[in-house]
Amino acid sequence: MINKAIKRAIPDFFVSGNKKITTLEEWSEKREELKELFLETEYGKRPPMLTPEITTEEQGVNFANKARWESVFFKFKNEKGEHTVRTELILPKSEAPVPVFLYISFSPDVPNKYLPMEEILDNGFGVFTFYYENVTTDNGDFENGLCALFDRENEDFGKITIWSYMASICMDYLCTRREVDTKNVAVVGHSRLGKTALLTSALDERFVLTCSNESGCCGVAVSRGKTDKNESIRDIIRVFPFWFVRDFAKYVDNEDQLPFDQHMLLALVAPRYAMVGGAIEDVWADNEGQLLSCQLASYAWSLYGKKGFVEGKNDEHLDGEACFHLRGGSHFMSRYDWNVYMRKFKMILEGQK
Repeated sequence: MINKAIKRAIPDFFVSGNKKITTLEEWSEKREELKELFLETEYGKRPPMLTPEITTEEQGVNFANKARWESVFFKFKNEKGEHTVRTELILPKSEAPVPVFLYISFSPDVPNKYLPMEEILDNGFGVFTFYYENVTTDNGDFENGLCALFDRENEDFGKITIWSYMASICMDYLCTRREVDTKNVAVVGHSRLGKTALLTSALDERFVLTCSNESGCCGVAVSRGKTDKNESIRDIIRVFPFWFVRDFAKYVDNEDQLPFDQHMLLALVAPRYAMVGGAIEDVWADNEGQLLSCQLASYAWSLYGKKGFVEGKNDEHLDGEACFHLRGGSHFMSRYDWNVYMRKFKMILEGQK
């Protein structure tokens, strides 16, 4: 692991000044510094948190009558206008509060090709989900959805930050529901929404588990040392500049000047649990860079007396807090991924007993 970090020219960012961080007090100060750095340099600061008006709508009998499904509507309003985001809350029928996945989705449909709803319910988990483009569109238009309520000219932010903003609003709501085990909520997303899930958990410490599925460049994968087969900052800025602050473009072909690398965003999840997913054919996402990020970020967990990354077998490394799995196939969020994440969630729940 050290050799790979050297090969990819990744500095040791667990330092304060010229001194290695060795205590939780030092790390606590560094954490706050890192949050500001990531927001100012890459994703953009969150706008002020609005208090939405919330209404719900029952969806009737569904999933063999084994679950309760409500649509939850968040109406945001300020002097610039208003916008409503529809979300879906599906909970298995249970006398006790249930653990929940907060799933940031590519589709408004439930279930959908990425979301095996019945399988999740049968494992005892609920799902709270929102379609990311109901929050704001996935393009350079900042005059729609939630973005239209904020002033990007004075407070620069990218779309990932706004999707993350909505995830924390959803967590606020989950904390009001007695049917939800609010100490056991996981945030999960795939690809660009895996980046969103990771940023959300780095900023919002209420999530016990973060599942970042094939988030790759500007997600879990380290930015330095890419090959031409891996997505780079140049590639991502060329197509998706609106995900980030405007000034992030200055790191195109200039990754060595970044004041961090992506494993430090993963480190902000510590001492909670992180689960990173990769796929063998998804070379673009840089599986080596994602695994290396878990290994390098592990130092943060060690400061809490935790294991962090623990070497496993057969491309599954699930025994620590900074976990990684690599499956066959291509860029996708599959039932295999969900089953790994549910298995890890159950390990967490079992460890609390």
